[in-house]
Amino acid sequence: MISKENIQENVLKSHQKHRQLSMKESESISVELLELLCDSCCKDEDSLKYLSRLLTPELYNDLIDERNLNKKCGYPLCDKSPERIRDPFSINYVTKKFLWENNPYAYLSTYCSKFHFKCSQFYMTQLSEDALFARTGVHLYSPVTKLSSEVGDSNNLDDKYTVTLFEEIVRNKSSDEDIKKLISNLKKLGIHNADDSQDEVESDISKWISDIKIIENNDPSELGDLIKE
Repeated sequence: MISKENIQENVLKSHQKHRQLSMKESESISVELLELLCDSCCKDEDSLKYLSRLLTPELYNDLIDERNLNKKCGYPLCDKSPERIRDPFSINYVTKKFLWENNPYAYLSTYCSKFHFKCSQFYMTQLSEDALFARTGVHLYSPVTKLSSEVGDSNNLDDKYTVTLFEEIVRNKSSDEDIKKLISNLKKLGIHNADDSQDEVESDISKWISDIKIIENNDPSELGDLIKE
């Protein structure tokens, strides 16, 4: 399993001498991230949230494809296989696109479950379109490489590239109003500028959460889930 520390040690350590990455360095980091996560998974939610500062939607899609090639669920927090394993070379792009648009269960060839499909889509929605080399300082983690005057900049970066996981919203039982505030904040950051896209995302997220009902059993059986009503 890949932790935040693994990412820093194996991918970012050699890039701690300057705040601005070159295009070549950015490409190198992107390739190393794909290699690191294509057949493994993030250790915890903090690791996945940290990873967001280094990802673009395009790179995240590449990661999903690479994980699927290794028969892994596309969501980086999951180590299971997709529900329906399909040879990625057995269909062309046009056919794949048609299936995604017309088959309501197409996601099962990419994810282990509908829940992780939703988690993944929600995560990708929040990823910045900014190229990695344009994200000054996101790769720095050692206090030695940061000047005291850069503390404020670091906090701003954290705000700009921080994501909220779908699991957190479900766990916190967020209301529709909380979701609207989150989408509004995403819009202020310049993510998904089109109003139609914002409305669609907000509607989808609200529906996703309403589909998930967590019921607390005040009088559980001693045999737990072995007994079903």
